[in-house]
Amino acid sequence: MRQTPPKIGLAIDLSVLVLGGAGLLIALILWLDNAQGGLTGNGVFKAFQLKPWVVDPAHARLDPSNYLYFPAYGALCRLLDALGVFAQDPRRQITILNAVCGGLCLGITYLLVRAVTGQRAVALLAALFHLCCNFVLFLAIINEDIMPSYTLLYAAMAMAGVWFARPTAARVIVVAMVFTVSWLFEWRLMFPTLPALLFALLLCERRKPVALAWIALFLAAMLAVAGAVALVWQGHDGAVGLPGLLWTGKGIGSVWGGFTSIKLWYMWDGLSGYLLGAGVAAFPNIPGWDIWRFTASIFMLVVAGVALAALWRRRQTAETWALLAVFGGTFVAGEVFNAYSQPQDPQMQINVMPWLTVGWALVLAAAAARWGRRGLATLAGISVLLLANNVWSLAPYRGVDSGWTRALDKIERQADPAHTVFLLLGLDWPMIYMSLHWSYTPQGIDALGPAPQADPKFKWIGLLGETLLHPEWTTEQHVDHLRGQLNRAFDLGYEVVVSRIWDWELWELESAASMVADHERLAALHHLLHSEYTARPLLDDPTAGPYYRLERATR
Repeated sequence: MRQTPPKIGLAIDLSVLVLGGAGLLIALILWLDNAQGGLTGNGVFKAFQLKPWVVDPAHARLDPSNYLYFPAYGALCRLLDALGVFAQDPRRQITILNAVCGGLCLGITYLLVRAVTGQRAVALLAALFHLCCNFVLFLAIINEDIMPSYTLLYAAMAMAGVWFARPTAARVIVVAMVFTVSWLFEWRLMFPTLPALLFALLLCERRKPVALAWIALFLAAMLAVAGAVALVWQGHDGAVGLPGLLWTGKGIGSVWGGFTSIKLWYMWDGLSGYLLGAGVAAFPNIPGWDIWRFTASIFMLVVAGVALAALWRRRQTAETWALLAVFGGTFVAGEVFNAYSQPQDPQMQINVMPWLTVGWALVLAAAAARWGRRGLATLAGISVLLLANNVWSLAPYRGVDSGWTRALDKIERQADPAHTVFLLLGLDWPMIYMSLHWSYTPQGIDALGPAPQADPKFKWIGLLGETLLHPEWTTEQHVDHLRGQLNRAFDLGYEVVVSRIWDWELWELESAASMVADHERLAALHHLLHSEYTARPLLDDPTAGPYYRLERATR
């Protein structure tokens, strides 16, 4: 029998992985019917920001922290419009583009592992495992904005993990170029991986003057690419120069920034969630949250232990130190960075956790060496179980887009938006879906006229709205402002409708909002709401939950 030439076999493998992976992810998108995925609504607001780049790119505004994301995805959404794929709906078109990025990540994994282990079966199974990791799967089927930048970053890390063992000028420049484009899509990706890449060059080149020259070349190439991009966009609305691209300050000094002890627990959630969806926590009367955390943690510790042992046996090779520096260095630096920001967020973990796929590839290689095909088959079964669990974890969020469309029709019949101001948490799904379906309106009613007022359709007050905008305010200022906003709405003749937050005990409010407000502030806001106001049931909906008509308490 004639054997397939190696290059053709490689092309077939990559085609199956990239196209098949993207196809599977698109099928999951259609099955899920929830472009936001049930955990984050950031994609809705990214779609609002993207829309001008689809309809009128010449006059759309650049965002320094996502400098290339909106122009690139705007052009791709126009292509999807021409093909009739979710035409005129960038909120859902983003999911299709992210699925394609997810497929490309499988090809990157295959090439990386094939280069590291030389084993086709191990490379294919490592790609399967990468797809099955919960946050990779999740972010590849929703409309968050991280997937294109992650895909480029992952490609740069993969090339560096192989090439920086024996750097050449061409290799250093190519990695620097791909890496720079990745953080021009998402600025924050620069910080965890740049130190790791430079450390890899320093570690793998024994001639330290030469190593410093490689580092200088890398930085020069990075600055050249960023400078060229800045020059190309010069004069466009929102354009910035090279310094503005290198430092945008996104998230610095915001309510999300800062080191607190509670974030260590959120980090554990983020690490666990990267691997494992919470489907195992769905069993009634079982402390599933802890099962979920400990199962994921033990699995990752075992993988790390086996992988580090395998690398230790190869510690004399530069290839080992390149892998450790790039993937291990990104993980360490990334978790420090995440501890300052939002360590439980999927998009904050996906770019720092690819070490797990590399570690799993080394586990697969060890199993193949010891047990042959039986070992690989067993580990492939673990990946299939992981995929099943993570899809099962998404099942409760299935159909939420359609559910919210029905819910908002129901709410509108019971509470005419022209006569109603809504009191919402400010970080919750009602705010996101009302913004999507009614109007994209900033929180607050300072500019609102007397009732009725049809425009804007969505008028709302955020219980935590000013906490997000003014973290420097005192608790008393936040309480006074919320009281003033509610009383102004009543004085203008509006009905105030409050979401399920009315039912929450203080601990439930803290569970939802402890990342952005401390106990004292949340307790004061909770006390204000229940001491100075009363509420009567208005409606209950399977998707949106209960709503109440708020009234001033009789004194």
